[in-house]
Amino acid sequence: MQSVTEAVYAHLRARILSSLEPDTPLRLVELAHELGVSTTPVRVAVERLRAEGLVVHRRGRGSRVAPLSIEDLRDIYAVRTGLEGIAAQRGAPRLSDGEVRAMRSGVEALSRLHPAQRRDRDAYLAGEWELHELCYRAAGHPRLLQEIRSYRRQTERYFRLALTEGINAKDDLEHQKGFFEACIARDPASAEARARELLEWTVERSEILLRRLPEPLSLVEETA
Repeated sequence: MQSVTEAVYAHLRARILSSLEPDTPLRLVELAHELGVSTTPVRVAVERLRAEGLVVHRRGRGSRVAPLSIEDLRDIYAVRTGLEGIAAQRGAPRLSDGEVRAMRSGVEALSRLHPAQRRDRDAYLAGEWELHELCYRAAGHPRLLQEIRSYRRQTERYFRLALTEGINAKDDLEHQKGFFEACIARDPASAEARARELLEWTVERSEILLRRLPEPLSLVEETA
């Protein structure tokens, strides 16, 4: 059974990813009243979101939804590129036949989705991540995988923004297929290169979109 704190965390995280604009204040008492809980689980959830980079605390202004910036995007993706490149290099040669079959099914599932549409976005993100995690888990380095997961969660807002604003999903899928082909070949150098190329392409596309957005940057999604 999900704890109150976990439920509050999940609720706030989902709102930050879908409807709360950067710099929106997160007032503990108001949130606790709205959710029908004490301030303690709200405080714990906000601190957890702060550790993920989704919330910032500013002196005299309290906790707020973290801003989006090109500098932040570049910094986080630089770390992701290094970590995921290593994981792909070490994981690809160790993939089992079953894991390769699972990756193939994952690519086929992604090709049937339309991530620019809200109803498919969560499924696309989950499927895209599972495709990569199959390879990264095969590397056999739990601490490395844990770090990758942490940094990926910090960049989720940027990728969701890119999908919402019309990132070329077809191009993203082609990159995913390239990564898959390198993995089934069990080619460590190619798998590392494809993983890096995908992340670098995402940064390039996201930077263009961030420059086009009006201030303040908004993550409000379209009405389904």
